[in-house]
Amino acid sequence: MDIITALIVIAVIYGVLLFFDSFFKTCAHYPYLRFLEGTGFKVKFLSITWQTRAFNRTLIRLGTSNPRFWNIWFSLGLHLSLILLPVSVLMLFYSISQNFVASDKQDTRFVIEPVVPGVNLPASELGYYGATLIIASIVHELGHALAAVMEDVSILEVGASIFFVLPVAYVNLATDKLFKIERKKTLQILCAGVWHNVVLSAAAFALYLILPILFSSTFYVNKGISVTEIAKKSPIMGAKGLAVGDVVFKINDCKVTDENSWYECFGEIKKHQMALCIDTDLIHNLDESVPLKHSENGNLDCCDGTKFENICFEYLDSNDGILELPSHACLPARKIVEESPHICTTFPHSCPSNTYCFRPIPGNYTYLIKLTCKNKMVIYLGHPADIYRTVEVSSYIPKFIFTTPTLPDTITKFTKYLTIISLGLAIVNIVPFMYMDGHYILEVLGYMLLRKKLGKIRYKVIVAVITAFFTIILAVHCVMFLYRNVFM
Repeated sequence: MDIITALIVIAVIYGVLLFFDSFFKTCAHYPYLRFLEGTGFKVKFLSITWQTRAFNRTLIRLGTSNPRFWNIWFSLGLHLSLILLPVSVLMLFYSISQNFVASDKQDTRFVIEPVVPGVNLPASELGYYGATLIIASIVHELGHALAAVMEDVSILEVGASIFFVLPVAYVNLATDKLFKIERKKTLQILCAGVWHNVVLSAAAFALYLILPILFSSTFYVNKGISVTEIAKKSPIMGAKGLAVGDVVFKINDCKVTDENSWYECFGEIKKHQMALCIDTDLIHNLDESVPLKHSENGNLDCCDGTKFENICFEYLDSNDGILELPSHACLPARKIVEESPHICTTFPHSCPSNTYCFRPIPGNYTYLIKLTCKNKMVIYLGHPADIYRTVEVSSYIPKFIFTTPTLPDTITKFTKYLTIISLGLAIVNIVPFMYMDGHYILEVLGYMLLRKKLGKIRYKVIVAVITAFFTIILAVHCVMFLYRNVFM
């Protein structure tokens, strides 16, 4: 089932639930009304809400158990959250600036972007996203609840909602008392959720870093990648291609140590075509070139097209006085790659004696790719995406036949998502977007810093303008991201 079909099915389920909810309420169906009252469920348009007071006593007991510790804990959280505020604002503006940069030059390492299944979230990893979002949301609201209990602000209820496919947790506090206590204490309560998300993200990242050590007794780590799954229609699969269980050490001249370097190496391939140090005897014996011509895609070609294994190679150092070598040579790609171990992609070209630097000139978006595996070499002529989009890999190489990388891969992916989602939730909540924690944090900061100088009305206007500005900026950024990545 593809992502569109799944979303349609979910929408239909919501429609059926809403229909029966309205029907039973209209008919005053007593058992159904009793069920809703007893469980705390509410069915709304494309959303389901659940709320309860069952956890109130537990939260009160926990929040009052060690007042000194919690006071230091949330005071530290307040200061860190206020430091994170300007950092998050700068990240937002940097993220917006990347919308105006060409796709191949974008730096997406430190950007805020919406999560869109099928675009920047693989459909197969929706479970990780949903689970980590629920955990991060619960930890966030737990921070608010414990901080409120410590300052004697009543917890009305806790709950959770699913907005279409987006799960979130929440805690309802007595807001009348929340904004009547000392402003610093109010800030501590408002910043507690952000603080808890930062701590959760740091803990998940620490676990992510030590996972290779924890699994080092049964797996090799940082020594290449193992192929765990290949799509049925993958062009790299075959007798001379990749197979499940293969261990890859290098892609062209780029060393592969783990899953991250696997993708980084494919990124390097897109920047420049691989060049090889080819022996002159190979060139003279295997060259089947014809007069140079322009192919249909506009590229130069020196092959007649009758042999699909042949591609045109260009001599890169043709101005060094070696007259006996042709400027272009039509050579069998597989044989040349197998018998030419030295790569001369970087400049200046340094080749062993009697070998010279040649670069393949295939069609647009086509690259000659050499995968160096444990017991073989795989050669592929095509786009790098044909490989990395159809091949699943693991950073964990089994030491024993009976071990599989499923468990370490699952934990690694989970901790990676938890790190990113929890930190993302902290960043989004600290920036003053409407109805987010940052909105109320800005109100309290405005009261503390501006009310006496500007008066009640002016400071509220300034807070409202700033909140509206950042909300509009976020909306524009999301629209631009969707336009660039979905509709273009």
